[in-house]
Amino acid sequence: MVKIADKFVVKAKLDDVWSIVSDMPKVVSCFPNIQKVETLSDGSVKVTFKVDLSSAEGRNLTSYLTRITGKMDVKYMVLNPPESLKVNAKGSVAGSKVSINLSVILSSLSDGSTQVAYDVEVDVGMLAKLFSMGLIQKLIESNASAFVQNFRRMLEKSE
Repeated sequence: MVKIADKFVVKAKLDDVWSIVSDMPKVVSCFPNIQKVETLSDGSVKVTFKVDLSSAEGRNLTSYLTRITGKMDVKYMVLNPPESLKVNAKGSVAGSKVSINLSVILSSLSDGSTQVAYDVEVDVGMLAKLFSMGLIQKLIESNASAFVQNFRRMLEKSE
């Protein structure tokens, strides 16, 4: 299990942040290497993405293991406008079951900006046997960082 908890501030009002975090296709578009997003009638999404392992240090991976595909079904489990939400994603990466639980808490700050605090738990299943946990942790942290940068840009453009 990989866990990440962090927070960041965006120069956007709480209601503007909520309007984006409660729009699953917009949120998902902030993740790197998204190949396809299919929005379902219930508001959940099916996502196809690539994971690039070509720069994996100290690993002699055959070429077919350097770019693997993942598919996830992503849905909101809890929506408490405009303060918090919980998201669950289940699917597979390289044929291994993976699940992600995300909790987000939004707080309005006195200067009109919004603090976004998040807590992510990722169960990588059998991927832990195929790749080292250090590599998996690094990939998850790298993708989380890229997501935060893209998400912040999206929010700050919407102002």
